[in-house]
Amino acid sequence: MFSCIMNSGDKMKIEVYKKLPQEAIDIRIKVFVDEQGFYDEIDETDNVATHLLLFLDDYAIGTCRVFESEKPNEFILGRLCILKEHRGNNFGSMILEKAESVVKAMGGKSLKLHSQLHAKSFYEKSGYTQLGELEYEQNQPHIWMVKEI
Repeated sequence: MFSCIMNSGDKMKIEVYKKLPQEAIDIRIKVFVDEQGFYDEIDETDNVATHLLLFLDDYAIGTCRVFESEKPNEFILGRLCILKEHRGNNFGSMILEKAESVVKAMGGKSLKLHSQLHAKSFYEKSGYTQLGELEYEQNQPHIWMVKEI
């Protein structure tokens, strides 16, 4: 677990789970289904993924998952999201950094993700580079990206 105190006195922590917690389901449905219009949000990958939950004052505000790809030492990050009212506070970068350290501890050498096109610059700022061409997932533009960790 990672914990720190924010400047405002708020307490933030990131917890790691082997099973998908209900708070992560709730956040993902709120962000990806209700807000963004995706429909197949919870899937079989959730059964094998490691899940991260970001808490602010004991309230879950963000999540992501990581899992091994078919390539040796490569992991895939997915479903990274922060509740709308908490965006713009660097929480996405914090959970991404923690996910990278979790993957590294599991023996990962690279982390790959399928970014929504509008989030591409967020990942580029964290050292991810584009792989391949634009693709569509559930009618939304996405791009594969990777980072050596």
